[in-house]
Amino acid sequence: MANEQKGRSTTCILSLPTEVLSEVLARVASCSSTDLFRAKLCCKLFYEVSEADNIYHRVSMDKFEIVPWSKNDQVSRFLKKCRESKNPEALYRKGVVDYFTDKHEDSALECLEEAAISGHADAAYALEIIYIFLGGDELKRKGMRLLSGLKKSRILYAKQFHPRHNLRALLRMIWVKNPLFLKPTPICCAMTHERKTSSWPMDADDVEEESTCEACACDEEIGAICAALPYR
Repeated sequence: MANEQKGRSTTCILSLPTEVLSEVLARVASCSSTDLFRAKLCCKLFYEVSEADNIYHRVSMDKFEIVPWSKNDQVSRFLKKCRESKNPEALYRKGVVDYFTDKHEDSALECLEEAAISGHADAAYALEIIYIFLGGDELKRKGMRLLSGLKKSRILYAKQFHPRHNLRALLRMIWVKNPLFLKPTPICCAMTHERKTSSWPMDADDVEEESTCEACACDEEIGAICAALPYR
């Protein structure tokens, strides 16, 4: 009886439409990459369905080191496949690490922009910071405008503003070599705002809720990021 029930259960799973099975495996992947790998070992059908782009797009990155201590070709191929499938977290990590370590800046920006378009908040925040550091009127205004939007929504000043916290944590794991971030220049140079621009670097908890201008708000946010850089 038990064997008969087991047979029915197996048959039921394998008879699911491919799109349904794909969605099930995608949800498994989004919770745990380890569980996905185990599922792929169950049978040929699970393995084949798990190789679809939508699975790699949604698989969780939690089990993977942002900066691995040693090279693993199998892991490298897997992460590359995730980026090719537009996995937002994989794109975000690659973009931040490459840009701040002064590697492949153009492709790093493309990774961050792709992740931001998909709704990845951490990538959008990192782009805003990079736009301001890059200089140039157009990009700097774009970064200031985006940060200003966060300010108006009051999200920027939350004690647990996760994109800021996550970017600071990631930057502490890498060696920042990009010269753009070695000597940041305050955006606001008005004498009346000297108190706000002369205190770099500041901690994230020191970012003030009320700034007198958009430039000051950007200076405070940049200061919080600079405080996390390893060379400080």
